[in-house]
Amino acid sequence: MEVIAELRMRVAAIERDGVESRQPVSLGLAALDAALPEGGLSRGAVHEAMGNAATGFTAMVAGRLEGPVLWCVDATDRAALYGPGLAAFGLHPARVIVVRCQGRTDLLWGMEEGLRTPALAAVIGEPSGAVNLTASRRLQLAAEAGGTLGVVLNVDGAGRFAANALESRWRIEAAASGDVVRPCWQVILERCRGGTRGLSWMVERNEETGDFAVVATPADRPVASAVA
Repeated sequence: MEVIAELRMRVAAIERDGVESRQPVSLGLAALDAALPEGGLSRGAVHEAMGNAATGFTAMVAGRLEGPVLWCVDATDRAALYGPGLAAFGLHPARVIVVRCQGRTDLLWGMEEGLRTPALAAVIGEPSGAVNLTASRRLQLAAEAGGTLGVVLNVDGAGRFAANALESRWRIEAAASGDVVRPCWQVILERCRGGTRGLSWMVERNEETGDFAVVATPADRPVASAVA
């Protein structure tokens, strides 16, 4: 019996090390990363992104990872994902495995199964309505088992103030910038387990590096050279 108990302890330690060894996902902006307890988005955890620019934010985060991305959608609520739009945020459509689920129950089940799979870089799901405490706990446990990054995409913000067990909650809204080439987002960290919350940043995407960058004031922006 002692040998079996020792083996179980060793297996548990190996499983924990496998999850903990996966580095957090940097958002490419020191101010954002510094607000998170691990210096980036935790892997082996599920995060929530809401707001009218949440899809772009989520695609950008997934684009910073290597490997396949599982994206679960409700076939009754969601049209097909727009490949060029994902590519614009650094997520090549060839990396995306789209699962068209029949209803909320199937979608949450698909997310759970995906999160338990270490071979996936990330699992993204778009369930209708808020994810309650029980469902979020199941997702979180699945992510911990697989060491996978999960994102619940909640564009319309349904149940925004409902309690859940997800690691963090982000709200991302499009902001007027006067520059159609470099759109701006207001990124708000509404809740984060063990981290700072209630912080807000105005950011844009650096097209060269794929990182976030703090929006420069008009005086800070480079002046375009005149055309002869």
